[in-house]
Amino acid sequence: MKPDIFTYLEYRVFLKDAFEALKAGSPKLSYRTFASKAGFSSPNFLQMIIQGQRNLSSTYAVSAAKAFKLNRQETEFFQYLVGYDQAKSLDEKNLFYQKILKNKRYATVKTLDKSQYEFFSHWYIPVVRELLTHKDFTGESAWIAERIHPRITAAQADSAREILLKLGMVRLDEGTGKWRLTDAVVSTASEAAHLAMRNYHMAAIQLAHDSLKVFTPSERDVRSVTIGLSESAFGELKAKLENVWKEVLDFAATQQQADAVYQVNLQLFPLTRERRT
Repeated sequence: MKPDIFTYLEYRVFLKDAFEALKAGSPKLSYRTFASKAGFSSPNFLQMIIQGQRNLSSTYAVSAAKAFKLNRQETEFFQYLVGYDQAKSLDEKNLFYQKILKNKRYATVKTLDKSQYEFFSHWYIPVVRELLTHKDFTGESAWIAERIHPRITAAQADSAREILLKLGMVRLDEGTGKWRLTDAVVSTASEAAHLAMRNYHMAAIQLAHDSLKVFTPSERDVRSVTIGLSESAFGELKAKLENVWKEVLDFAATQQQADAVYQVNLQLFPLTRERRT
């Protein structure tokens, strides 16, 4: 039975499963015979694609789709998967993933992936989560939108609340009519969530950049230092920062009532590369 391509995000995994499904129906099928059928230049080309040793060109993507008897909609979706996997920039990767999400069959199957992507792709969603439980929250999205900087719309606040509900990160207390935070966390195991996390970190770094222009030194704390480290010292410093981060999270967990929402960023990254020969 041919696997449902609309349940996949990694095209190489789909090719592996699709080939195994074909082979189950035709035990004598080999990579060589498939390559000949698909018009591939090398007899083990499909195997190399599956193993990540080669990429799939747009021409060969169409050839592979025909060999696996994908219909027009499936072929288009397969091309998006190829583009997503082989994208050369974050913007290009996001572009293909958004095309993937527009497919109703994929969005229906991968509802959680879509919600994870939306959660991390918008920096203001965690802020909305905190403001929902603010003691002065009126229940109106406009109240939240007016208090977030940079300003968002009431519609964006509504959308954020729906995503938080879908992910189980907030709940409405029927008895009191108040919003409560839950202990639910968003898993970042999926490829979609990894992509969204990169979007989120870029947005958070941009917010830190903008804070230098908007807030006074008494309202913010921004520090930076450039240091030289050995490879072992880098690992040691990274572990120290991890401990600091845990302390920040533990401290935040002790806060019963917040008057404002803050962003805390920690960045450690190289400013040099090994000399290329």
